Amino acid sequence: MHRCVLRHVVVLACLVISHQNDSGAADAPANSKMPDPIGLEIFEKVVRPTLVKHCYECHSDATDDVGGDLWLDSADAMRSGGISGPAIIPGRPGASTLLSALEYRDAEMPPDGQLPPETIASFRKWIARGAPDPRKSTGKAPAKPDAKSASPAASELWSIQPIVAPDIPVIQDDQWSRSDVDRFILAALGERAMSPNRDAAPEVLIRRLSFDLLGLPPSPDLVASFTADPSETHYAKIVDTMLGSKEFGRRWARHWLDVVRYGESAGSSRDVLMIHAWRYRDYVIDALNRDLPYDQFVIEQIAGDLLDSTDAQERERQRIATGMLAIGSKSLNGGNLTHDIVDDQIDVVSKAFLGLTVSCARCHDHKFDPIPTADYYALSGIFQSTETLYGGGTNRPTGLADQLKVYLSLDPLPDAKTRKDLDQLQKKATQLQRQIAASKRQLPNRIRAVPEEYRDADPKSLPDTVDRKTATAVRQLNAARKILKQRQDELASIEASIPEPPRFFIGVREKGKANDAAILIRGEKNQRGDVVPRSFLSAVNQCNANLDKFDAQISKAESGRRELAQWVVASENPLTSRVIVNRIWQHLMGRGIVETVDNFGVSGSPPSHPALLDHLAHTMVHQHHWSLKSMVRTLVHTSTYRQSSEFDPTDYQADPENRLRWRMSRRQLEAEPFRDAMLSVSGLIDVSPLDRSLVARIGEGEVGRNLNTRVLEEPFNRRSIYLPIIRGLVPESLKIFDFPEPSNIQGMRSANTTPTQSLYLMNSPDVIRMARSFASNLLNDSSLADDQARITQAYRLCFARSPSGDEIQRAIQFIKLPTFIPDDTSRSDDSSKPIDARLDAWTVYCQTLLASAEFRLVN
Repeated sequence: MHRCVLRHVVVLACLVISHQNDSGAADAPANSKMPDPIGLEIFEKVVRPTLVKHCYECHSDATDDVGGDLWLDSADAMRSGGISGPAIIPGRPGASTLLSALEYRDAEMPPDGQLPPETIASFRKWIARGAPDPRKSTGKAPAKPDAKSASPAASELWSIQPIVAPDIPVIQDDQWSRSDVDRFILAALGERAMSPNRDAAPEVLIRRLSFDLLGLPPSPDLVASFTADPSETHYAKIVDTMLGSKEFGRRWARHWLDVVRYGESAGSSRDVLMIHAWRYRDYVIDALNRDLPYDQFVIEQIAGDLLDSTDAQERERQRIATGMLAIGSKSLNGGNLTHDIVDDQIDVVSKAFLGLTVSCARCHDHKFDPIPTADYYALSGIFQSTETLYGGGTNRPTGLADQLKVYLSLDPLPDAKTRKDLDQLQKKATQLQRQIAASKRQLPNRIRAVPEEYRDADPKSLPDTVDRKTATAVRQLNAARKILKQRQDELASIEASIPEPPRFFIGVREKGKANDAAILIRGEKNQRGDVVPRSFLSAVNQCNANLDKFDAQISKAESGRRELAQWVVASENPLTSRVIVNRIWQHLMGRGIVETVDNFGVSGSPPSHPALLDHLAHTMVHQHHWSLKSMVRTLVHTSTYRQSSEFDPTDYQADPENRLRWRMSRRQLEAEPFRDAMLSVSGLIDVSPLDRSLVARIGEGEVGRNLNTRVLEEPFNRRSIYLPIIRGLVPESLKIFDFPEPSNIQGMRSANTTPTQSLYLMNSPDVIRMARSFASNLLNDSSLADDQARITQAYRLCFARSPSGDEIQRAIQFIKLPTFIPDDTSRSDDSSKPIDARLDAWTVYCQTLLASAEFRLVN
């Protein structure tokens, strides 16, 4: 049967198996009615500052003669436009005259010179995402920021108020709650005369637990075992086993890598590889598997290089942890790289740990939150006093001296003289490698110039009958071989004398001198304002006693990162514990108590259960002592987590978005567990850790500039956490299934169903390869006596359940379709062998299961 016909059969089969009614679909994304957070971030970091700097002079209330009757200082004004019509049409960049002018198509704005390509690209992306814009017309010119500029009142922001352990609700005749967490949920439901769902079926719960904790489907044996004994004791044992598995760290590390914008290349205008970024990835996996207390996890990532350590191994881990500050996207094509790196570091620290968008205060006081520009530059001084090493940028480092300028070393380094000698040896080795390559290119011509019978002859022993031309060719061939051998021997000798290179990593270290930073007016490096002392967020200090003591502890001799880390994890800081327990809740329950998990500011969403959030935050610090695994264990033991996802029309009418948690929300698997699940059921998965990264195997270089990326095209059976995250070459298996933009801090992924995903599942060679392995395993398993047993096993592997009688009959009919019988001209990939029609039929059937909605859905 021809391959194209098989693919059409897959489509039909997917339609049959994937069909579900509305109550069986995954719940809508949590933020479906909220402004796009990434679009808002682009607006605050790029669009607003650009408009203020380049456009307001002629197109705002700051001027008496507004050009073209076009105001650009409010959202409504931009959308209503001027003489030429709307400046922007949300969602339609190509139809937006503002973008046309920025691209110098129909007009040329700003007239004094076109904006950088990356800035214009950000405007296009912002408009495409709906152009979210919180501005309102004020009738005033933009304020000039300085150290005394005002900010919204700290008392207006709920998230920075102190945490007080709330009273546990007392509920009469409570037969549902298993924990205090459940009592908060039940109390909120009771206020609306609602009730929670019953427990999920054992096979549903164990599949949910396995994907949530391990990112892998449960084995049929585990499902059968728990279904036979769904007791509390057995459940607790399974939970502890999963938390102790190495796969836990590989699952939960990816959650954290989303938050800290992990990538292995610079991205932006010049996508240069960062070949040692993988060490930070492995640090996160190891930290989560060791259950490193979260406060220590935070401290190490901000200031690991400044910490005391008990042994060399701990010292290495602490230094590698600072890779968080170095792995961000970087614009290497000119511009203001130093200040942009500092801005990225402030952004990741404030969003990841505190849930605040501090970077919005780079050019002006924060428009929503009590964060003045002075606070931004107080933090900027800390990171300006820090040196960031991430690689060679656009200049490829060659010798050890070059590498030590752009990388940090985990190993003791030789002295300056030895380093100089090593560099000379390395240069000589590089020269010999080029000479050897040239000799090898020339050698075939030398060989062809000599008759075959004389190609191995000694020039001195040639017979007298050999003509002069042949004799000359023999001598030249002999000389060429000797020169090649000499160079190879010399290279081998040099390489044997060169010690193993140091183990490099990317991260940060202290600069030679620490300095306070000056406010940059509107973010411009040449417009300096007041110098502000290094310190932390004033509003948080104002609302919480004893936090300001960390400001006073900043040493003049150090950057202040040590004190910043201690301030972030101080028990008096209410943000850090609230943010992390909310992230954990989101990953287990499908939606955060605060839906905007990266934004606890005024523009974010308020908590659905404020008292529960504070209960969890207080418990995290004072009972679990910052243990992430303990918090996960607590939550998966709750009745809230163990609820069925069954649909109830009455409760749905009262709470359609399930904010009150009356049921478990259905969720689509993210890209990584979806791919890992396909590898797992196909029997191809390799759960061993990957040594280094495929990016390290590629070596130094820039995407799109003679970079050999063939290694990325080879079959890869390791877990998806080990896939290379090159910002300009994100693997297709991730990108198509809502993988976040790796340059952005994004703790909450979107969940979409698109035609592109269906086409990928139909046509991807990798998916077909996995389906064929799945089918082959079923056919070759001697314990499966017939097709009914094989179908049953396939369902147990894919869906953690047995098929119904109707599903078995339809499957048998499908795999026995006449279209699977090959004609005389049908051939396999190897044209010398006829297609195995039975294996083809089962391959298409297995591919249909992998592509079905149920396979990707977690109930």
